[in-house]
Amino acid sequence: MLSIREASGQRIRALREKQGWTQEQLAERAELHPNYIGQIERGLKNVSLENIQKIAAGLRIELSDLFDFEYPDPLRQLQQLTQLLKDCPEEELAFILKHIEHLLQWRKHTDT
Repeated sequence: MLSIREASGQRIRALREKQGWTQEQLAERAELHPNYIGQIERGLKNVSLENIQKIAAGLRIELSDLFDFEYPDPLRQLQQLTQLLKDCPEEELAFILKHIEHLLQWRKHTDT
């Protein structure tokens, strides 16, 4: 699960990109340094309330819109996966399971 800092950074990036702006353009509008905007978007900085307000103003959105995001719900995702697999023929399920196992092994190797 993403931290609030990471989720907020991703939300700011998405809102900025929706405007078609670079980090530099947002920084100028928010009266902040472009490097600081980049650090926020990567979830590296805790942002003060004053700077959150500057970012919202720079994006021309309401302050509450910055926090209009939702965390992924693992149980809901599992239910969606189960629903997708429910009607698959048995040979397709075996094929899918084999590939999921390979992906998980690959992920395990890339995480180390």
